[in-house]
Amino acid sequence: MNLISKYTVAVSSLLFLLQSVVAQDYHYTNFDEIEPMLNPAMTGTFKEYKYRAGAQYRNQWRSVASKPFSTFSLAYDMPIDSRWGIGGYLTNFDGAKIYNAFNFVVSGSYKIIDPKKDEHLLTTGLQAGVIYKNTNNLDLLFDNQYSGGTFNPELPSQESFARFSKTMPEFNFGIYYEYTDDAKKFHPYLGASLFHLSSPREAILIESTASNLPRRLAINAGSKFNLSQEFDLNLKSLFMAQGTSRELVVGLLASYRQKGQSIGSYSMKEQSLEYFAGANYRHKDAIAIILGLQYDVLRYKISYDITTSTLNAVNRGRGALEFSMVFMPKNGYRKRSRKKF
Repeated sequence: MNLISKYTVAVSSLLFLLQSVVAQDYHYTNFDEIEPMLNPAMTGTFKEYKYRAGAQYRNQWRSVASKPFSTFSLAYDMPIDSRWGIGGYLTNFDGAKIYNAFNFVVSGSYKIIDPKKDEHLLTTGLQAGVIYKNTNNLDLLFDNQYSGGTFNPELPSQESFARFSKTMPEFNFGIYYEYTDDAKKFHPYLGASLFHLSSPREAILIESTASNLPRRLAINAGSKFNLSQEFDLNLKSLFMAQGTSRELVVGLLASYRQKGQSIGSYSMKEQSLEYFAGANYRHKDAIAIILGLQYDVLRYKISYDITTSTLNAVNRGRGALEFSMVFMPKNGYRKRSRKKF
């Protein structure tokens, strides 16, 4: 059975292998921007913020598709006490309005090492939730809708499918370590997480197809360097394996802090303006340029992927555009009282 998209040749080749496409997860260039999505053990492990709320959006392959692929995520996490953290996130992946995957999980973490020992952070985490996947059968076109050498979408496809959607359980586990001694200028870290622990059956179109969602292993490692009171560097990497797919990302992000004054109706014990600049390299896929800004409790980042794979011949290097925003009110953050007249 040939599955043909009504869009471009590039997107058609991806959708032709729909059953293998749905078996792979989404990815972000700024993979560590919303930490619970990277590793359950990083949920609410901070102590300088009351909570953390973030949003992230990725739009890709617009140059080769009239309806591009996009990913959107919302997340929230916070510490309960000195050892426990809770949170959750939701993610929606839209594949050219033909295929969609929605993921919602709640997340929890626990600090294994006594928090009073500030030199080391060792945490573990667990997530539980659901995954909902569906296919828009109205946008699927087939060979037998050709008649007399012309295509007629009004003709019946004469295809019989068991279902067009599927709801599956989701369980994830992770562990994370970071050297956090403030007296040192370097802080190496290492995390490992495993997603889709139950590897649920995900066959959508053909019920008899023996298709299970492959477990995804993610290992992130690197080191943060405090070069001075103003300059920081983060040398980071991510390796992921899912089924037969592999992904390796290495990156460098620099930041510069400039102390500022409080403005508007908000005040803090200490405020600063921070700038970010860096780049990621995804092996045999893309080079990404990253820029960002943080003022007060809001951090913004934008990145652009320049394609280096064979797809470059089709999209001329125009890969993906990505935005993120994270809100992090610090402890001691307060809103100024307004006088009543």
